[in-house]
Amino acid sequence: MTQSGKKALMKIACGEKAARASVDDLQSLLLQIVFALLMIFIIAYFIFVEETKKERAEQVLDLNRQKLVLALEKTVENHRIKYGLNALMTQGTDGSRIFDASSHVHGGALSLAPAAAKAFSAGSAAAFQDYSDAEKLHESWVKEVMEAAAVGELGEEEKAWLNDAVAERIEMVRLDTRGVQRALAARLQESLIESSSSLGTIEDANALAEAIKLKSLEMIKKEIGAEVLP
Repeated sequence: MTQSGKKALMKIACGEKAARASVDDLQSLLLQIVFALLMIFIIAYFIFVEETKKERAEQVLDLNRQKLVLALEKTVENHRIKYGLNALMTQGTDGSRIFDASSHVHGGALSLAPAAAKAFSAGSAAAFQDYSDAEKLHESWVKEVMEAAAVGELGEEEKAWLNDAVAERIEMVRLDTRGVQRALAARLQESLIESSSSLGTIEDANALAEAIKLKSLEMIKKEIGAEVLP
């Protein structure tokens, strides 16, 4: 409070002497009070505006995340179909994916239904080609997710989150694809062990195990027309 304001209050507080308070002093005091109240209102208003902007930004971020998650899951499913996984795997009651390799191996050889064999062959070849260029694959996933989500330009935080989420899903699909190929190879190995004579005479146990492993992988490679995913 200014010195003139203090003097005006002193005049008011002094009873009869208050009569000596000039109109200017009282007006000055009132103006100061009004100005102080106005400043409080202005500060409160700007705090409210900033909080509202922050809440709206968070709402937009949450909405974008929801759209991106849905688009990401759609992209995962598209690649599972592309790699032939859905033609071979079934979904359990808990939502997990299940693959029974024993149902596709009979008499020491792969025995896939024509549609499943075609999907597995084309899908495995596509998977090997895609995963041979990790950077290009990541970029294509991000592009597909962004187009499906239709959220416009992302902020730095959202971009970082999306890149991490895409990398995680790409690895998940790779492991599923590799898992199907390796599971079939493992089942073939069991069949080859039962008829190891087809591999010739191999006395050393380690050499026999290696020969069985290589033979099973060769059979898978022949079936899919591509290398098995590492």
